[in-house]
Amino acid sequence: MICCMQIGSDVAIHRQGDDGNAGKIAGAGRVIHPRVVQVLPPLDAELSRVARSAEEFVIVGEQGNHPVARIRPGLVSYAEAAEILSREIPQVELVATETGIVVFETEVDLADDPDGVISSPWWCRVICLNSCSSC
Repeated sequence: MICCMQIGSDVAIHRQGDDGNAGKIAGAGRVIHPRVVQVLPPLDAELSRVARSAEEFVIVGEQGNHPVARIRPGLVSYAEAAEILSREIPQVELVATETGIVVFETEVDLADDPDGVISSPWWCRVICLNSCSSC
């Protein structure tokens, strides 16, 4: 699939409206994997405190609206995740967070994957994705 966004692109996060489209803006995110968006502060802190359903959110990017399939917390500290990503994907910088990393995973690619990071096994150490078999 050819997408317009790239890993590192910023996106808007909206609450899903009654009609299934994007409703009120809830926050912002950054694409860190073809199917993963880091939820940026302050929404990440809210999601760390209050349980929410993935179906409540829609990612809005250049290719339109994308439903959120899963809300996932990071498996390691922010510092460790930032170190791993800086080594593996140096063009992407995680946004600092006080509560740990929170991500939204989609079922479709949001971004191109020219470097083949979608299937890299080190992801399963940072975030448990649908494609991971070890978590």
